[in-house]
Amino acid sequence: MAHPSLPQRGSIVTYLNPDVFAPEAFLTGVVTGTPLVDPETDRAWVSVLLPGRTTFVLDAANIVEVRPSVSPETRPGSQG
Repeated sequence: MAHPSLPQRGSIVTYLNPDVFAPEAFLTGVVTGTPLVDPETDRAWVSVLLPGRTTFVLDAANIVEVRPSVSPETRPGSQG
C-alpha cells in the first residue's frame, strides 16, 4: 500500500481526536519528527507536540489537514 504524502517535521496538523469522550472533536499540533511506518501493519505514525507541551504519537490516518510551519523568514512583514 502506497502512503500519501506524510507531514514533514514542523508541519502543523489538525487531526481527529482519538479520545471519543473529549469535548473537542479535532486537535492541532506540530509534527516533531520524521513519520515512521510500522512494517507489520503498514500504518504511518507521527510524533506531534500539543499546545500543552505534551508529545503524542499519532496514527497518520487521523490527520485531516496539514499546513506548513510559518518560519520567521516567511512571515508577512518580515525583513529577511
